[in-house]
Amino acid sequence: MSATSVLLAEAFDRHQTGGFEEAERLYRRILAGEPAEAEALHRHGLLVAQLGRLEEADRLLTRSLTLEPAAAEVAVNHARILRALQRPQDGARRFRHALALTPALSTALEGLGHAEREGGDSSAAAGAYGRAALLGAGAAVLHQWGIALDGIGRLEEAAEVLRRSAHLDPMVPSVAAKLAAILHRLGRNGEAAAWYRHALVLQPGRSELREAFSDIAVTRSDLPPAA
Repeated sequence: MSATSVLLAEAFDRHQTGGFEEAERLYRRILAGEPAEAEALHRHGLLVAQLGRLEEADRLLTRSLTLEPAAAEVAVNHARILRALQRPQDGARRFRHALALTPALSTALEGLGHAEREGGDSSAAAGAYGRAALLGAGAAVLHQWGIALDGIGRLEEAAEVLRRSAHLDPMVPSVAAKLAAILHRLGRNGEAAAWYRHALVLQPGRSELREAFSDIAVTRSDLPPAA
């Protein structure tokens, strides 16, 4: 094992165990001797991002990817930093860079969905979340996919996706509330009321959900009052 590899392993161990100051000293030592050490640039960038120095992290990961443009993991991490810098369009481009290298990379697809949503493109966000879901993404991605589908007017699909999300994790009130609102708009008031009641069980203090349930209940004598 080379001296650089030994130092990298030591720096990473310090980094992982919270010894950030020592880890940074070691990363800087490596880069002082080998400025083109791509993995040191990558890991140093992640460390300074954790410390809130996002602009510096952006520069370090840009240099790492310039040296090793086929590093999909670095591309994903850089994209996340660009999102944190409120540069969603740049983040989306970097997520697409990662996907060009590894098309089935679920973290890149999910991140692309977030970046497209933040950039105001609900249709592109829905496409990315949908591809992530096909790879077996969990309830949170299905939730975001449902929101994006709702945003582009595909209500039936949004309702089905949100049902899947609720099935995987029935304890998220925002999923139940969103599904209830979509079903209400679709005129499925019985189903909508059931989901509003479920949301209220999870989050009893949300007055807007109680009001929405009441709006349905006044037209349905068969519905018991909300708890």
